[in-house]
Formats: sequence, C-alpha cells, structure tokens
Amino acid sequence: MNLNAEILTTFQRCARKRALEKEYRPLRWHPKMLLESVLRPAIGELSNGADVIITSGNACNRLMAEAAHSGLDTAHDPYGLCMDYCAIIKNVLEALSRTTLMTMRPGRTIPIGETEHCWKISAYEDDAGNLHRWVFVDKWDEDAKYRELHSWHCFGDCAAAEAEMMLHVIEIGRNIKGHQHCDWSRIYRHPAIFNKYRFRKLDGNRLESSWIPVWFQQSDANDPKVWVDLMEADKLELFRHIPISVPHEAYIKEFHHEVDVEAKRMQEMGDWRTVPRFRPACDLPYICPWQEVCYAPPGIVDVASIGGYNKL
Repeated sequence: MNLNAEILTTFQRCARKRALEKEYRPLRWHPKMLLESVLRPAIGELSNGADVIITSGNACNRLMAEAAHSGLDTAHDPYGLCMDYCAIIKNVLEALSRTTLMTMRPGRTIPIGETEHCWKISAYEDDAGNLHRWVFVDKWDEDAKYRELHSWHCFGDCAAAEAEMMLHVIEIGRNIKGHQHCDWSRIYRHPAIFNKYRFRKLDGNRLESSWIPVWFQQSDANDPKVWVDLMEADKLELFRHIPISVPHEAYIKEFHHEVDVEAKRMQEMGDWRTVPRFRPACDLPYICPWQEVCYAPPGIVDVASIGGYNKL
C-alpha cells in the first residue's frame, strides 16, 4: 500500500472521510487548501529557474480557474478572496526570487522497512537529499510550531527519508469578512501625506488607526516589485526557516511500526457506510466537506445524487 502524510492524517482524523475520498472528491475547495495546492508547486518551479512573472501568472490563472470551475467553500465573496490570494502568490514569489533557493524536486517513494508498504514524501527534496516543506499559517506561534513538528508531514517525511528538513514558514493572516488580512495583500496609506505607505512603524509597532488600509487587488497598477520593496524597507520578517533534525533511530523504528499497523487497518476497512463517524472531526479544524453525505436522510446511498461531489 502506498501512503503519504495526507492519507494517514485523514484516516486517523476520520476513517469514514478517508473511505469516501478513495471514491469521490468534493467539488468545492477549502480556500486555504486551494492556495497551498497552487503556491507550493509554483515555489518548486521557481527553485528550478523558472521566470517569476510567468510562474506567478500561471499560478494565478490556475487558482482562478479552479475557483470558478469547482467553487470555494466560503460564506464571503469568492472573487475578492481569490484576488487577495493572487496578490499573495505574486508577492511571495517576487520575494522568493530575491533569495537563494535550493534546487528542489518532488519527494521520492520509499519502502517502509521490511513491510509491503511505501511512503510517498510530501515535501520537496534538494540535491543533497534534505527535505523542504513550505507551510502557510495564519500566525506563527508556539501552537502552530508544535502542530507542524508533530505532524506526519514533518515527522513522517523525516523518518521515512531519514533526512533533515528545513521548514519554511509564510504567514498569510486570517480571512476576515472576505479579505485575507496579511502584509502580502494589504498595506496602509497615510491619512494626510500623499503617496506615503507603510506596513508598520519602524519600531515594529502597529500604525495608528487613522492610517487607511489599501489592498493590492484594488489597483492594476500595483506592482509586486514595488510592494516587496516596501516590505523590505519596513524590515518585515518575510519568511521563517526552521531546521528539523533527523529523528532518533528508535523513533524511526516506531514510525515503521505505526505506519504498518495503520496500513493494515486501512486494508481491512470496508465500504464507507460501514465505517463509524468520528464526530469530533465533523467541525474541527474546519467544517468537514462530507457532512452532507454522512448526515443525509436515511435511504440515500449514492453520493453523486446528493450533489457537490465527483466520482473518481
């Protein structure tokens, strides 16, 4: 059986959700997942020498096309939110183009010990065999740090590859009233001085409330080069790079054992209707996209008939 961090995380969070996703996929994207699915490959292309303008344009086009075709699972205006995401894509890639990026390739598929199972590394690998994972968080704090360090995406990939990882963190703020509130998409204009824009005071404190928020999407004249210049002038910490060492040999053995146990559980899993709901996962960390299926009226057995899902 081929496993990866996403499959194992989904299965342990709710086995029924994993059983459903083997046959169907929700049509609508969770907004942050769509951004991640577009921005991570774009960073990989940039690391291999792709042109930043072309890469940004292609990534934005893909995001808008996916949002238009499948829809976004949001209560706010999806177009405005997508335009903020396009601003994040353009400005993040512009900022990264000014740094030295290791050449990265998609992760390998590695056999798990002496078992019949394999692990597909979700992170990128560089030429030295070290791993690179790009994460996009609302805010980087202690809770976010330990969530990542304990995750299968970090621990699992490091244990499978027996390699170090560099965790690259980008803060993208929160979605509030249809806008993504972060420095990548929002700046402030001085209430009296013409053409004076800032993100925050030079001492790092927030600006007074009289400063007027301005969004990147509000003008086609906004240029990622100028925007990132202003971010650098205000000495913002654009990226965080967290080194993760190779797990101890004992933990690697535990990883092989645990993956083998969970893989066997998956193989024994029957039809999704026979798998009990794991109700604590229905609404956390966000509303599960399969609720309409799991809580459909009795007698409905065809997922496709409910609407909003595609059969794989």
